[in-house]
Amino acid sequence: MSERPLEPTRRDLLAGLGTAGGGALAGCSTTLGTGPSPTFRVGTLRPPITLDPIEARSIGSEQAIGRVFDGLYEYGEGTDVVPAIAAGEPAFGTDRREVTVEIDERARFQNGRDVVAEDVVYSFEAPLETDAPTAWRVEPFDSVTAVDERTIRFSLEEPYPGLDYALTHPIVPRQEREDDREAFATEPIGAGPFEVTSFSAEKKATLSRWGDYWGDPVPEIARLTMAYVEFPMTQLTSLRTNRNDAIEPVSPLIVDHVSDVANASVKRRQGYTSFYFGFNLNQGPTTDPRVREAISYCMDLEKAVADFVAPMGRRQYSPLPPQVADDWDMPTDEWADLANETNPETARQLFREADAASGQLRILTSTDPKHKEFGEALAGGLRDASRGALVVSKPESSFLETVVSGSARDYSVFVGEIVGTPDPDSHLYPTFHENMAGVTNGTFYREDAVMERLMAARETEDRERRRRLYEAAITRLLEDRVCLPICSFENSFAVDAGVRNFRVHPIAGVNPRLAAGADIVTMETEP
Repeated sequence: MSERPLEPTRRDLLAGLGTAGGGALAGCSTTLGTGPSPTFRVGTLRPPITLDPIEARSIGSEQAIGRVFDGLYEYGEGTDVVPAIAAGEPAFGTDRREVTVEIDERARFQNGRDVVAEDVVYSFEAPLETDAPTAWRVEPFDSVTAVDERTIRFSLEEPYPGLDYALTHPIVPRQEREDDREAFATEPIGAGPFEVTSFSAEKKATLSRWGDYWGDPVPEIARLTMAYVEFPMTQLTSLRTNRNDAIEPVSPLIVDHVSDVANASVKRRQGYTSFYFGFNLNQGPTTDPRVREAISYCMDLEKAVADFVAPMGRRQYSPLPPQVADDWDMPTDEWADLANETNPETARQLFREADAASGQLRILTSTDPKHKEFGEALAGGLRDASRGALVVSKPESSFLETVVSGSARDYSVFVGEIVGTPDPDSHLYPTFHENMAGVTNGTFYREDAVMERLMAARETEDRERRRRLYEAAITRLLEDRVCLPICSFENSFAVDAGVRNFRVHPIAGVNPRLAAGADIVTMETEP
């Protein structure tokens, strides 16, 4: 549990850093790297927790893992999928229930061993054996088999519309991981362009370019560090003083001042990350729908998004980011009508009707500044409605374990974050389906009709049928107050002017992307 630190205002920020001084420093700065093989340093609010792709459940971990490991396929410029370890496009059977993939004969791991079909089979089966956080991605496969040393066959009982995204799952070396799983989580061996030099969970990952990388393109950046920075103001200071060459994500608190205090610019792109309040339907006062309804009257979410998120994100009214909801022609106006306006008196009345046990409602957040801001805002609203509230903020790894405990001692409400793809399944199934309760689902909601619809939607390629299933499931989730959607948040970096060709990808875990196609990130070096 931690006390909430005082956050600086925009005026405090400029006064502390000094706009004029910052501009002067930026003008005379700047040496990035020390020669033809520069280091790219990122100050992040999202620390990596593990480097094991099987057990990863956070953006920070996925960002580091994505540099060390390759999948059979990877994301292109957008959300299209292109071959990586795979030698070419997948071959589909006539009914699309079988998919065959050939491995590029050049592909090998960083210890020099070839990537073989047995490694691919293991990578897709291991999450299911341990109920890992990544299990939802590979669960639809009925079987994954090695046809020969370089050929894999994926079999499906039902069509799986998220297949393309599932095939980006990182490939790990079977024997090397099985030899010592604990060591593998900190010193892994992948087939990607960077090797792990050092790693300290929730603090820093240092990666070095693998000189014998077999794939294309090869990064120019020789060393990548991803270091945890706790506060946005500290991030900006590190960018100004050249301690970091980039920071991410860019807080709304500092976005308008990056160019004033540092020789840098903000690069942003609409992504698929969203925030929500989730309720504990397993134990405690929030198992009563009247309590959840009362809580929905305690906070002005429109104001919270305007204060804490704009202009780096926008309000959303369902578990789907606005661009996904729009692309799927979802009834967002109807869902917006289900959101209650702030009304402390109505909340007090509902709390009285529920006869909720006395005591404080526990609001669980991570130490991410955005999570804490939302948690404190809700706590303030609960107090206005004469209900005690306690915000409990935990480091990322502890938060991720606690938020799926289902224990009333741990939380009544939590601030959740969904990181998905353009497919609604990636936002809904891991977050709300009962199969993922206690793994990635902290609500423990159990409603057969919703579970059946979420499952049916991932077992048909009929887009209109999927749309109807998702619409019905989401409407019920909102009516039952299983969650209160808050906002979507852009993927963003503030990057020093000496960094060239840096582009933000819409899939959060793909960032920071240092080499893709013709876009090779380069850095100025000392004259």
